[in-house]
Order: sequence, then structure tokens, then C-alpha cells
Amino acid sequence: MRDAPGILQDIRTIRDIEASLEEAEAFISRVKTNKVRLTLSNGAYSVSREEMAKIADLITTLERSGKALETAVHYLRDLMAYDEVTQMFSRRYIFHLVEKELYRAKRYDTHFSVIAFEMDPIKDGGIHIGMEDMNLLVGEAARTIRKFIRDSDSPGRTSERTFMALLPETDAKGALILAERIRKSVDRNYDLSNGKVNMTMSGGIIESRDPAVADMAGLLYVMDQKLSEARAKGPNCIVK
Repeated sequence: MRDAPGILQDIRTIRDIEASLEEAEAFISRVKTNKVRLTLSNGAYSVSREEMAKIADLITTLERSGKALETAVHYLRDLMAYDEVTQMFSRRYIFHLVEKELYRAKRYDTHFSVIAFEMDPIKDGGIHIGMEDMNLLVGEAARTIRKFIRDSDSPGRTSERTFMALLPETDAKGALILAERIRKSVDRNYDLSNGKVNMTMSGGIIESRDPAVADMAGLLYVMDQKLSEARAKGPNCIVK
């Protein structure tokens, strides 16, 4: 499988998470079982030598366990944020970034645009496209998007055949130029396991200055409308 390295990496990451969480869990268990007993005498607390040994043992393992938990959180964040096939942001995370950009645009009177892409029905000539070949096509589309966008832009995969690119400080005109470059680059024949297919992409441009884009719900509604309009006009169409 072409995506085997990515799958193996995910398996290793999950194992690392489990190991880190087990280490942190072991520390918590030790805290629960090695409760320190304080003795109150003449209004002051005192600690026996045995209890001090427990405290010293817990302190020496606290830093290591804290680092293990921090590592686990880091790995979990990566798994949550990225799509394994495209190496783009996941649906949840790209929507999170767009929502943050909406708040920023309102607060600081800035603007941004979003390009919503959809892989058009593939002209396969009767060729069956399996999951591995579909992942290959999705990966090629994703690589093309990543190739053209800026470092300040954020690309994400929003469903099996749809993508989103968040473009800060970009108006609809600039977003349309970029979308057309990506569309033209994607439109070509691809070699699959059982033949050649042609893939195209359509899409829509959503600008934060649009009165309908008052919040995330409004933005997603406009995005669906633009993609529906692009589908109605036929493949290889970008709607502004």
C-alpha cells in the first residue's frame, strides 16, 4: 500500500502516546498509594523520616512524569489536527482555524478569503476506483494545493473529496487567481492501478466581507451554496 508508511507512523505515534500516558498514570497511582502523613504537635506539623522519603521519591519522579504527559498531549494534538492521507489539517481543525480568523477579522477589522475545492466526478471510462487509488488522487490534489499556497495560508481536508484553504489578508480577487492556478494544475490524467483517469476540481470563493458571513454557520452556508452553484455549472468551474 502506498500509504503504509503513514499508517505505520500513526501506529508508532499511538504506541508512544500509550507509553507516555502509562508513565503519567503510574505517577498518579503512586501519589494515591504513598500518601504522606503529617503529625500535628503544639500547633505545628512535623514529618517523619519515613514520610520524607516518600516525598523525595515523588519529587524525583514528578518531572519525568510531567514530561511524559506533555509528550502525550503533543502527540494527541497532532493526531487531532492532521489528516493522514493529505497531511493537511483535519476537518475539525481547519474549521477551528477559520472560526478564529473570523473573530480576528471582526476585532481588528481585517479580512480573509476561503477557497472551497471539490474533486469533480472523475471521468473514469468505466474504471473501478478502489480506496487505494482514491487516496492517491486525493493525495495528488492535496499536494497541488500545498504547492501553490503561501506559508501563511492554512489548507485542510473537509470531507472525502473536498478541501478548504484559509487565506488571511486576501480578497476574493486574489483568492480566485490562486484557485484557478490550482484548478488548472489538477486537471490532467493520472495513472492508477488499472488504468488512466482524468480528474478535475471545482470550487467557490468565500470572502469574510460578505454580509452573509457573520459567523461560522454563515460561512459554511455560503460555502455549500458556492459549491452547489459550481456543480450546477459543470466541472472545472470556480464560483466567486
